[in-house]
Amino acid sequence: MKRTSISTRVWLILALFAGGMLANSYLETTNSRNAIQSCYEGNVQHVVDIAKSILKHYHGRQVSGELTEAEAQKLALEAISAIRYDGGNYVFMGDEAGISISNGIKELVGTNILGMQDPTGLPLVRNLYDVAASGGGFVDYQWPDPEDKSVLLPKTSYADYFAPWRWTLGSGLNLTALRQEVEDIQESSLINLVLVMITIGVIVIFFVQSVNAQIRKLVSSMKELASGHGDLHHRLSLDGGKEVAEISESYNQLASSLEEMAKQVRQDSERFLSAVERMQPDAAIHRPQLSDELTLDGIRSLVNQICTQTEALELAHESLKEMAEQDPVTGLLSPQAFELRMRESLQALDTNTPSTFVLVGMSVRDSVLAPSQDQINLAAGVVRHMLPNDVQACFLPDTGFVYWSSFTDASEGMRLAVALQQQIEAELGDELDISLGISSMLGSQKSYDLLYSEAERALIRAQKEGGSRVYEY
Repeated sequence: MKRTSISTRVWLILALFAGGMLANSYLETTNSRNAIQSCYEGNVQHVVDIAKSILKHYHGRQVSGELTEAEAQKLALEAISAIRYDGGNYVFMGDEAGISISNGIKELVGTNILGMQDPTGLPLVRNLYDVAASGGGFVDYQWPDPEDKSVLLPKTSYADYFAPWRWTLGSGLNLTALRQEVEDIQESSLINLVLVMITIGVIVIFFVQSVNAQIRKLVSSMKELASGHGDLHHRLSLDGGKEVAEISESYNQLASSLEEMAKQVRQDSERFLSAVERMQPDAAIHRPQLSDELTLDGIRSLVNQICTQTEALELAHESLKEMAEQDPVTGLLSPQAFELRMRESLQALDTNTPSTFVLVGMSVRDSVLAPSQDQINLAAGVVRHMLPNDVQACFLPDTGFVYWSSFTDASEGMRLAVALQQQIEAELGDELDISLGISSMLGSQKSYDLLYSEAERALIRAQKEGGSRVYEY
């Protein structure tokens, strides 16, 4: 829904409105049908009451002696049988035995209809007699459609009882007239709905086209700006609807902010590139061609040039940093860099990780002379080759080589130290005694100073005993 166009949303709202109108029309039609049916039921009850009044009239003449019972019943039957209303609807009557004595269907007159049922098996005549005997009322049942006998329609009849002659009388609703009146209401509602929807549709089309034209103009300017080719000096007019005018104003504010930023970037880039030229006179610096027209492409070119020069400066800085941290003679870390890195590593060390601090001492065998520079360089080559890349190591002129590393297994540190000692001896022959002092720990239990002190004491002990030895504190 978030990606749906405005016109689609408007048409969707119209469709929802149409659906609501249809639902409302259906409800109104249903309510109207119920109201009409109630009116028809009232008319039927009124007609039955009139027929019952006719029976009372002739029964009164019988009681006064003016007519005999047979004459009074005959005249009453003739009068009621002649009643027609609602396009042919009639009043039916039956005696206490269930014999039809008056009916719009002449074939039923004189027959016993007490057992008559509707197509669903409902004993409708028996129900009419029961309702009439209880004081009068309506009975609902199913009856074939006069136009299509295969279709059953709901029907209602009203029945009442005339006690003096023990007659049951009643009448049913005129379903044809009821259905026609309902169909007329439905047709009228549908025509009104179509007219309303056509009118609203025309208004929506005009509205959508007007809004789309304004938005297309705005989108075109935004696309040009986003592509980088749009001039940041350009501003949109504030005509059109309120919302579009507000968006245009926001665009103008954005363009104005970008213009100010672009000017600042242009000035700062000039200062930066000039500074780079002073720092690196031999560097090849390409200055983009700048014009009075400010575009995002031009600014992007300046920023790319600044980034390129910044990366070059970063590489130069890293090179200087490596040179500052590296001992130029041995190729290992300088003592200051070694101590700094090791202190940082100790702070981040996991509590269950074993580590080893090793001092490698070298002394000329049977002499008080210190190892030569060539011997130191040769040993430094062995240290660089033997130790993994992540092991920190350096050369201390007054002591020898020192390195520290963490391991997954505590025994790995000792194995690496012994292998290093053996390899240095193999490279230097019988010229030097190679002694190792080791301090181990688990986690960060010891500080740098304590590790160094313990390893130094172990190395001194190894050197005192003479020869090439390995001692762990």
